[in-house]
Amino acid sequence: MTLPASGAISLNQVNVELGNSGTANINMNSAAVRGLFGIASGAISMSDGYGKSSETVLTNEGTINGQANRKQITVSNFISAGGTLVVPSGFWVWSDDRAVAAIIIDVACTIRNEGKIIGKGGSGGSGTASIGGDAIKINSGVSGVTIQNNSGSYIAGGGGGGTSQGGGGAGGGDGSQPSTTSGAPYDGGIGGVLNGTGQRGAIGYPNAGAQAGKGYGGGAGGGGGATAYIAPYGYPANGGGGGRILPGSGGSGGAVSGSAGGAGGSAGNAGGNGTPGSLTGAEGGGGGWGARGGNNSSGSQGAVGGKAVNDSGVSYTLSNSGTIYGAT
Repeated sequence: MTLPASGAISLNQVNVELGNSGTANINMNSAAVRGLFGIASGAISMSDGYGKSSETVLTNEGTINGQANRKQITVSNFISAGGTLVVPSGFWVWSDDRAVAAIIIDVACTIRNEGKIIGKGGSGGSGTASIGGDAIKINSGVSGVTIQNNSGSYIAGGGGGGTSQGGGGAGGGDGSQPSTTSGAPYDGGIGGVLNGTGQRGAIGYPNAGAQAGKGYGGGAGGGGGATAYIAPYGYPANGGGGGRILPGSGGSGGAVSGSAGGAGGSAGNAGGNGTPGSLTGAEGGGGGWGARGGNNSSGSQGAVGGKAVNDSGVSYTLSNSGTIYGAT
């Protein structure tokens, strides 16, 4: 609720606006009150609180695939310390960089999630897969943080990539690429857009008989590729891209010459492991949200999934009646 625009403002009203009990002790010089009133220093009076609200609702910065969203936000760009930032229903806050969380918390605040907060998925590996990114990161040294994940909402770390010609992790992770060769038809499947599935992988070295080895894109993790044996050569195929659908289903692995790529992980499940044929190998599926990617048929491990909340070692309060994928 917004404070009155005129007349008297009681300390009870200020407390309630800050999310406290109306009868709690309150100090007008506290960071929370100054943040709410917008007075960083100096004299402060009750009239400075006219029309102020501790809640700020995120607004759309540009629709993607019909989805309202914001990409990679820092809390202090929207609210002052002690305020509440609301992710509204049907709204996405997302990352397209594994090293940057979708929401970075750098001040004391409450995050109330009614929508979807997701990390970036890891890429399938041409050898070593990449880890999934975090959905929320609390910066080191920040205290007084509360995260509320309400019914019907999601907080999801990105899935880890499947190893070798593996599938991409949930959160838009790309499927593998077999070498330094780039461009179609050599690439793994591209990760999906918001509320979309990833693309199917391509063949590492084109041969019509190897088509079935291509991993399928998923709504969550992408499927791993499989290698065709067409005498006297093996023809590796690449993994499918991870999607950005919640909860999302994993893409199927490619299957050819008796080998089968691991299926991409659905929802918050790990990617499947590749199953070898008698002469050929197969690769791991991308991890579902916040989950590890699958191993290849030689036992090389897929990458770990990102965290739902990376707390940087600080204490915070979490209440959850929605769905969380990944560590908190």
